[in-house]
Amino acid sequence: MAGEKELQEKIIAYRVVEARIESLLRQREALANKLMEIETTLRSIDEVERTDSNLLFSPGSEVHFAGKITDKKNVIVEIGANTALEKTFEEGKEILKKRKAGIENLIINIEKNLLQLSSSLQELESQLNEMAEKGKEAG
Repeated sequence: MAGEKELQEKIIAYRVVEARIESLLRQREALANKLMEIETTLRSIDEVERTDSNLLFSPGSEVHFAGKITDKKNVIVEIGANTALEKTFEEGKEILKKRKAGIENLIINIEKNLLQLSSSLQELESQLNEMAEKGKEAG
């Protein structure tokens, strides 16, 4: 019975690691999407700085408005807790670049965790296979 209890514990551990990997993959995907959004915003700010013509603005869902920027020196940047401040273009870009760096670091940490968990998962899988083989031989 001790072998059966150990087998059950390994199966539970395997499932826990598997669930953690799935969670980290979802987090990584969400962060990658946020990273792309920041990069798009940085390019948009650069475009606004360079042009005097009308621009297209998208509120989402593949809809665009034509418009002209009236303030080509400032942006309004959310700083958290439902608070936004007016910043110069350069200050706004710096805030976004810091956020981008923070997200890139989070993604790196997630990748490290995924590697560790994948290794643990492979080890558990190997142990489960060994236990299954021993069970066949004993049965």
